[in-house]
Amino acid sequence: MLKIISILFFAIFAYADIIKVYATKALEENKTIILQKPLIIYKNFIIQAQKGIVKNDKTAVLEGNVTVFYQNSAIEADKVTVISKNKIFAKNNIIYDRNLDLWFKTKNVSINGDLIKFKKVIFSSCCIDKPDWFIYSKKGSYNKKTKYIKLYNLTLYVHKVPVFYFPFYFNSLDKTRRSGLLRPYVGYSGKEGFLYTQPIYVVLGQRADLEFDPTIRTARGRGLYATFRFVDSPNSYGEIKAGEFVDFDKYYLKNNLANKKHFGFQFYYERNETITSDDKLYINLKYANDVDYFYLNPFNYTFDTSYLVDKTITSEINYLNPLSENYIFGTYAKYFIDTSKLSNEDTIQVLPQINLHKFLTKNGNLLNSFDANVYNYYSVPTKYYQFDMLLPVSFSKSIFNHYLSYKITESFSFASANYYNSQTKPDVFSQVFTSFELYSSLIKNDGYLHIINPSVTFNFNNFNNIQNSNNLLTELKINNSVNLKLFQIFEKGDLYFDHSLSQMFYIDSNKKNDLENTFNFQKGGYSLNLQNKYSWDLKRTIYNALTASYSDSNYLIKMTHIYNYDKINENKIKTITFRVEKSLNQYKRFYTEYSYDLLNRYNKYVLLGVKMSKKCWQYDIGFKRNRIPVLKENGISYRTDYILNFNVYFNPIGGLKQSILLN
Repeated sequence: MLKIISILFFAIFAYADIIKVYATKALEENKTIILQKPLIIYKNFIIQAQKGIVKNDKTAVLEGNVTVFYQNSAIEADKVTVISKNKIFAKNNIIYDRNLDLWFKTKNVSINGDLIKFKKVIFSSCCIDKPDWFIYSKKGSYNKKTKYIKLYNLTLYVHKVPVFYFPFYFNSLDKTRRSGLLRPYVGYSGKEGFLYTQPIYVVLGQRADLEFDPTIRTARGRGLYATFRFVDSPNSYGEIKAGEFVDFDKYYLKNNLANKKHFGFQFYYERNETITSDDKLYINLKYANDVDYFYLNPFNYTFDTSYLVDKTITSEINYLNPLSENYIFGTYAKYFIDTSKLSNEDTIQVLPQINLHKFLTKNGNLLNSFDANVYNYYSVPTKYYQFDMLLPVSFSKSIFNHYLSYKITESFSFASANYYNSQTKPDVFSQVFTSFELYSSLIKNDGYLHIINPSVTFNFNNFNNIQNSNNLLTELKINNSVNLKLFQIFEKGDLYFDHSLSQMFYIDSNKKNDLENTFNFQKGGYSLNLQNKYSWDLKRTIYNALTASYSDSNYLIKMTHIYNYDKINENKIKTITFRVEKSLNQYKRFYTEYSYDLLNRYNKYVLLGVKMSKKCWQYDIGFKRNRIPVLKENGISYRTDYILNFNVYFNPIGGLKQSILLN
């Protein structure tokens, strides 16, 4: 522990604030105080060194293993000069900032209040001995208060190799909201050219902000999108988006597009419980003249075509209001825009659906619930309503010392539908059905854990009647049936598996529903997952998903086989995918993935890449060759995409996430 022999106090430049200087020994010669192991304390500064001097009660010069502690920063230097209460000059420094988790090496540094200026600086968040990456700048400054950093003539080095140069860098390391330019988004497509978006961010207050996103695709067109975000309570949030993208004439004519201008808007709002109410509101309204409006989103720098798969734009409004502990009221609305149609006048909309629901309540051995709905279906040529309700009442009891339980449920359902202003009688459907369920939950824990839950449910339709003159009601009848279910878990050490089985039999028709079977197995690094559906009508498996894998600290080997048969459209999917990952060291992994279409006999895609993860930086670089089937007038053809993916992040300064479509 430092033994204080003398304490000196002196004021600098007639300031009323006092700088405290401690030392194990102090000698005065010609108005110069010589200090041994000095320690200087003043508000934001704590400086310690092996030796030092104080000249004319105004300037302190410290040398030998000098360490400066300054606002959660630590500075190590050969020599430090303190010329005022807030001014410090230092040479050959190492600065560590705990807030930013960065270290700096500088030739010269000066601290004047909150402003730090430096020359010939190297900084990184990696280990200081041999950093994986670092940035060199000839000069720069950092403001501790505003958290703005300025760098001039900077070069990024990765493993001592220069990979990027920029003449000037200006950014805020503060995570608080402020107006300015956000990180740009860039991309490249052989068909649409370079994509560039420069977001402009405007803070409108503590609860609102606005973002403009001018965007250009050099071979396609240009556009402007805007987003207004707001928070009107601690439990609510909203967004309003709007934009327009205009194709160049050449692109519009060459691709024979339906629209040259792609415009639309979105309104999103979500509110959960408030102080005075437990109601919830969800609004998601969308409008676009075609789905290209969503595809041309300026943040779609990966040229993701998933936007173009669904031609239907769906808007929703949901409102839930708990009326009491047992009852909840809800109203829902859906509006559909089919972009494949020139007009949506005949598209059926749900405007609205009203629901009253009673939660399952128990009174002794009796359980009951209630559910009622009113639907208003609307289109220009067709307008009709539908009402339905379901009232189940159950009695449950455990027998044989809780080894077996049974539940009897009597249910009544009713539905009615009719056109507005119709002279015909409404369609009416009613039925009464009974369900009898036997179930059990058995557990054995004797050096291993085994849980088994079998159940069998009998459904009997006691009464049903339908009057369907307008054909507005679909088949709602509950058929006489038996449903068998089995679920079990076995666990011992690192061995684990679970298994579920489900089968329904229809008594009247003597038919069986699809047999559903799921199996999961794990042992050490080995795992197996199987999901299977078997059709008794077709006498064949209609769905099978098998995944087998092995993983340890060095390897991941994974195989996935998927088979799916669509009984309605008679379409088949049959693919097999292999993935291999190899650890090159504790931080870096190489991966490859290959997928093959077994039905059409072509390579779907090949993926090669490498990823690395350290505290100071992460990257994932991959190349993908993707073959996509395209339907043309003369039959099936294929398009091959070559995609290069970059995802690099330097902590905490940021990074780059980029996909380049090479063709």
